[in-house]
Amino acid sequence: MRIALVGYGKMGKRIETLAVEKGHEITHRITTSNTAEISTIRNTDVIIEFTRPDSAIDNYKKMAPLGIPIVTGTTGWNKDFTQVENLVEKFKIPFFYASNFSVGIHITLAVSNYLASIMNKFPGYEARVEEWHHTQKKDAPSGTALTLSAGMIAHHNAYSDYGMTELSDGKKILPVISHREDDIPGTHEIFYQSDVDVVSIKHTALNRDGFARGALQAAQFILDQKPGIYTMNNLLNLAL
Repeated sequence: MRIALVGYGKMGKRIETLAVEKGHEITHRITTSNTAEISTIRNTDVIIEFTRPDSAIDNYKKMAPLGIPIVTGTTGWNKDFTQVENLVEKFKIPFFYASNFSVGIHITLAVSNYLASIMNKFPGYEARVEEWHHTQKKDAPSGTALTLSAGMIAHHNAYSDYGMTELSDGKKILPVISHREDDIPGTHEIFYQSDVDVVSIKHTALNRDGFARGALQAAQFILDQKPGIYTMNNLLNLAL
């Protein structure tokens, strides 16, 4: 694969290392100092983008006209999802996005959704989500925490949104709590607590390699796909 990296921070550099080890070629390295060069990307099979929430949409707008498949791991831009849908439709490109490329976190998501459907029958348990990341992470809660929360809400009738208060219809808002500490790649834990016990599911990333490997898997996958929007569920085919 010939890969252009848009975003050359810790994740971009780790993706480069693993990609080169597997025999892939890095054609471009775009940083905050040369974003104008996005429009010059050529002779590339796929673009992998890991940047910041405040620059992601502008990056997609620059990349989409190139007609090259895009894989993005940037989170915090979903409020502008309609713009991405319009870009994909206009320029007929495959676009793969994930709040987390770790295979393990998507296994955790599938288990969490199943657990939520069970806990729906036991109103004595109060649910919450907590996440821990490094202090450089800009969005809070993390995109992964919000994805986990959305799955819980979809499978548990007592909850209808994220937050800390009770709604007028009697349903609760699911608490999502963020922690920022030095050098934590990413930890997510789902809790169901009663007055006698706690049931929990926890995923801990030991390093960034799981995210980098998943991004490369996504890049390989999207090369064979028709224009459209894809997620890790398309890649892993998990029942969520």
